[in-house]
Amino acid sequence: MAMYFLSSFFNQFGPNSVTFLVAAEVFPTPIRATAHGFSAACGKMGALLAAVLYNYIDVPTRFLVVPWFGLAGALVTYVFLPDTTGLDLKEQERRWAYIRDGRENEYHGVAIHPKHLSLWERMRGVGKNYNAEEDYKQRVEEMRADWEAAMAHRAAEKENAREVDEDDWSSEVSTFFERTRGKKSSGSTSPLKTPSGTMDGIDEKKGLE
Repeated sequence: MAMYFLSSFFNQFGPNSVTFLVAAEVFPTPIRATAHGFSAACGKMGALLAAVLYNYIDVPTRFLVVPWFGLAGALVTYVFLPDTTGLDLKEQERRWAYIRDGRENEYHGVAIHPKHLSLWERMRGVGKNYNAEEDYKQRVEEMRADWEAAMAHRAAEKENAREVDEDDWSSEVSTFFERTRGKKSSGSTSPLKTPSGTMDGIDEKKGLE
């Protein structure tokens, strides 16, 4: 009984965490539910295959066949699985947005920092595009675009004499964008910098943590 519970625990702790828990973090939002279900289904198919296969092979043969599947799973996980520890899921979505737009090489954010990349991605040189300073400038411009869209929507509501919703932008952010409208973000001191000089962990609406 003890051996059964221990083997079950370590099985859930290892392989099942890859096909269920990790799968919920590494796929982009538009396909996350489908991809997560597919990953879980792969795990169930493995369990089903073992149940069927064991009826046709004897016990010694099982020990010759089964370990190779475990070894293959471990190698695939080691080579292809990225490390999302401490990585904001919003930042992963931002990277996926660049990839879907065919602009993967233009992304410079923390999601491609070598510590978050899989071995395969590091071998491909994906991390060479990581540049905290360029990423900061990009995020300021992305936030500026969101701010301008929000201001345009607010102006349209006023023009149509509708009740204007309050926005979530801080006064510092609005003042900065008003002052630097039509200019590059690098031309002025931005109120959006974190102590490290990057925008990691920034609240994309308020500009402050």
